[in-house]
Order: sequence, then C-alpha cells, then structure tokens
Amino acid sequence: MTDGPRLIGRAEAAAYCGVTPTCFSMWVASHIMPPAIPGTRKWDRRAIDAKLDEISGLSIKAESGETGLQKWRRERDKRNEDADRPKHGLDKRAAETLVAMSYNTELKTLDVLPGVGPATMKMLIRKGLVNEEPDEQFLITEAGHAEAVRILAKMMQP
Repeated sequence: MTDGPRLIGRAEAAAYCGVTPTCFSMWVASHIMPPAIPGTRKWDRRAIDAKLDEISGLSIKAESGETGLQKWRRERDKRNEDADRPKHGLDKRAAETLVAMSYNTELKTLDVLPGVGPATMKMLIRKGLVNEEPDEQFLITEAGHAEAVRILAKMMQP
C-alpha cells in the first residue's frame, strides 16, 4: 500500500520529487517544499505530496473552491492591480496638472500652469502631492511623482 516509510531523509525526499538533493534543499529554503520535522532530518512524505498538490494546482480548499495556486495568483493580481491604480481620487484637471508637473520641472507657478487655479493647487497640497514654497512656487512631492506615474499608466491602458 505504501512505497516505503512515511518519514524520509533529504536524499530520498529529493529522489521522490525527482530533483537533486541540492535542489531539494533550495526548495525547502525558499518554502517551495515543507521543512524537515522539527528535531529530525526527516521529511513527511504526505507533507511533500500536499505541497506538490498545492504547487501543481491539485489541492482544492473546500470553503473557497479554489486551489492554493489559484488563490496565490488572485491575491498577486489584486496586489499588482492596487499598486497600479491611482490612489488619490483626483479630478481630470488635478490629474493632468500633476502629470504635467511631474514631467516638466519648469511648471512651478500658477501663471505657467494653463487652466490651473488656486483651488486645484490647494487640493494637491492637501493630499500631499505638491508642496508650496515661500516664493509662490509649487514643487511636486515623491508621492506626487508616484501618483503621476500611476495616472499616466492608467491613461495608457487600452
């Protein structure tokens, strides 16, 4: 019924997975494979099977109906989507102003920012995207640059 003992050493575990012992150790170190049972240098064959099932998408979680791999991909895509989405809810004028200021360092005063008034700049300052200097110049912050990049990426999407 079983193919040998349930607990196996590193060489046997590697052979069981079809990789070299060095590769298996790297998998353990990078959490691809489970660690050895605490206090031993033995791996549980069933834990290896469960991890391989999860990696290959065979294990299904009863409550969600998705595999571990599907869950990981969904969570990764959500993180990436959130990272790329503009975060400050700017109106069109404010977004365009921020992008323009980010890519043209000469746009520092209201007289050279076409169509931009004090209300738009106050809103950008309040959100921490622009700082007002004492000489009535406005400088974009790091957060402003990051938001400008996200806005531009969103504008470029098909």
